[in-house]
Amino acid sequence: MEKRKKNKKSFDLDPQEVYCFLKQNPDFITNNWNLFADFVPADEEHSHVFLKKQIETLSDRQEEQNKTIQYILEVTKNLEQMQDMLAGFSNILLGQGDPSKDPIDFVANLLGQEFDIERVVVFEESLANKDTPKLYDEIRQRVAHRSSVCDDRVSKSLLQQIFGEEEQSIRSCAFVPILHSDDIVGVIVFGSADIKRFHPELGVLYLDRIGSLIGSYLGGKRQAVE
Repeated sequence: MEKRKKNKKSFDLDPQEVYCFLKQNPDFITNNWNLFADFVPADEEHSHVFLKKQIETLSDRQEEQNKTIQYILEVTKNLEQMQDMLAGFSNILLGQGDPSKDPIDFVANLLGQEFDIERVVVFEESLANKDTPKLYDEIRQRVAHRSSVCDDRVSKSLLQQIFGEEEQSIRSCAFVPILHSDDIVGVIVFGSADIKRFHPELGVLYLDRIGSLIGSYLGGKRQAVE
């Protein structure tokens, strides 16, 4: 017991020095919370500094946890909504038994309606390579890795070529590869006036799923025509 007291005594710090240090480094306890969670200083004169900081840190940590929980709930809700929208979209595509006169227009209009997207442009590779080869090549390069890309940093020139006069209203966009049997057979470009709708940090899982559904649909239409 005496030995433990002696060892403890050897690590005693001057309360005033600790007090001054914390005044100069207000984030020290927050950044080293595990060291101070159960710490209570023996010196009553300065103990309120530690206790106040502990309370503030606990409050901050609780607030961060609440934000994290709220974010998870919102993400889960959005994922559930998107899952339902994809299911409905897929059912509509499957319900188109007769070959459409213009499947590209049908797809573009359906995407805009079902997912509330202001502008949708569909480039089918066989047609795009004939009509606008340079434009299509630039667009296709963005999804050459066979995954969608959300980008709000597209040049005005490219936006104008894609969306025409409506380019001025576009603040964010997404490029979605149309995949059929793992091959890129076209690209869908989504355009929105909302700068937060398609930002670089946005997940692309469901966009990729849309591209695959469209690829299967258009592939089936081509086979029906042939």
